[in-house]
Amino acid sequence: MKPTFVIALFLLLACFACGKKTLPPREEDMLYRVECFHQRRPDSAFQVLDTLDINVLSKKERAHYCLLLARTMAHLYMDQAVIDSLIDEAENYYSGSDEKYHEAMTYWQKGWKASVPNRMDYRQKALQTIEQCKHVDKRLVKYSETPTDEQDVIDRLKYAIYQRLGMSYVGSGYPKDGIKYLKLSEQYYDSVQRYEMHLASAYMLSHAYSLINENDSSLLYLKRGLRSAEAMGNIAECAYYHIGVSDHCLYRHDTQQYADEEERLELLHSSVEECREALRLMDTLNERMVYGYRIDCCENMSRAFCLMQQYDSCVYYGEMVLNVLGEGASKFLLKNLYQSYKALGNEENAARIAERLLDLPDDNGAEQKTLAEVKDNYDHHLELQHVENEQLVKRYRLYLWIGLLLVVLLTVLWFTFRYRKNKELETLRMHEESLRLQSDNERMTQEASENLLRRVSYIYRNHEEDTYRHILAEFNSVYPQAIRNLKADYPDLNDTELDICVLSYFPFRMKEIADILDLRENTVSKYRTSIKKKTQTETIEGLWEPFID
Repeated sequence: MKPTFVIALFLLLACFACGKKTLPPREEDMLYRVECFHQRRPDSAFQVLDTLDINVLSKKERAHYCLLLARTMAHLYMDQAVIDSLIDEAENYYSGSDEKYHEAMTYWQKGWKASVPNRMDYRQKALQTIEQCKHVDKRLVKYSETPTDEQDVIDRLKYAIYQRLGMSYVGSGYPKDGIKYLKLSEQYYDSVQRYEMHLASAYMLSHAYSLINENDSSLLYLKRGLRSAEAMGNIAECAYYHIGVSDHCLYRHDTQQYADEEERLELLHSSVEECREALRLMDTLNERMVYGYRIDCCENMSRAFCLMQQYDSCVYYGEMVLNVLGEGASKFLLKNLYQSYKALGNEENAARIAERLLDLPDDNGAEQKTLAEVKDNYDHHLELQHVENEQLVKRYRLYLWIGLLLVVLLTVLWFTFRYRKNKELETLRMHEESLRLQSDNERMTQEASENLLRRVSYIYRNHEEDTYRHILAEFNSVYPQAIRNLKADYPDLNDTELDICVLSYFPFRMKEIADILDLRENTVSKYRTSIKKKTQTETIEGLWEPFID
């Protein structure tokens, strides 16, 4: 019994020791947890990585830490110099190691490094390394936020490398080299229903095939991309599909020179309708989100309308693009606009576009001479018109001066004759009339002033409503031009200040003025101060003297 108990105790201690020995360090375990969510939640990943004490990490853990931190910072668009140094440190450890998954990831990340001249080489190394990878740490499966297995983890990185490598080849001018990698990624993402990644691969494949003039294949992958865009509910990318179909229709029109004219015209109508559908889909989207797509639609419609000889529509959409792109407008757009303006007989705008075409750095071929002639002819026409206008203006000025001189001479003669004839009689009559008018005016002014004061006083005492309107009517009946003349001499006075000027002519106190105008006394006082400042007079009553005497 005793030997059995000792053996059992020994086995229990051995198992406990073995279990304790294989338990991974806390930091290493945390790094794998972070790796499983750092792409979806880079902010949270950065916070967790920032809390780790890097001084206690082993070389392997530190390389893992540097790789994750670099990828997380890249997602957050942080300091590129720091990211580059972290990737370099990770590369020093993983290069040639047994950690093929993280080695491939390091090369992949370094392929994004802007300062690396041979980035394509690193992407190729990433591809070669991931294809050698057969296993990954089981914690990448255990801590994954979605159900997965080791092969799925490897495939996610491998096909991401395929996709980016293919895009790099296409963007570098090698579409045939990029197609084979893009096909692999497109098939994979379609099979696992990762719609966003599949959409990117499909649309890039469409672009690549269009570059090598295989437009049927281009259209095929546009349709495959549309399925993913619809599955995601991505309206902008659904609109891109219609733009791509519009491009396809235009290309078929240009290349099928021997096709039936009605069929070629139908292709142009289809191109326009596809663009209209794209614009309709983008109506609800933010302008910045689909800025480039809108430009592509308008440019395609401008070209299609030009080919259909609907030149007004061509100009409408073409000028929209030209106003946005300015100097960045394409040669093809400018040629369409030039042709439309020529057909419409708009020589001014045709010369403007011809000048833009001549300023382009590349040669315009056989059209170069024609464009130069159009511009020179228009410039010559403008110069002749300018000279003719100057001569016409000079002629009109001469006629004007002659006319003015004749008018002045006739006026002088007429006044001289009248002056000599009526001098003595007019002088005597004016003197007598002046005396009589002065006497009558003084009498009438006095009577009118007294009558006005009496009527105004009566109105103030007896009218409860519209008192000021009645007072103003009485004032205007006696001095009809006084207020107009006052306003003409002092245009800065507003309506309320004019009302106070009218009431100040009468012997109203400030309280009575405020009562008539329904204002406060201090408001009336402020207006009176403003009036004196604007008119530069000591008393408001004195303002009326020039107008009622």
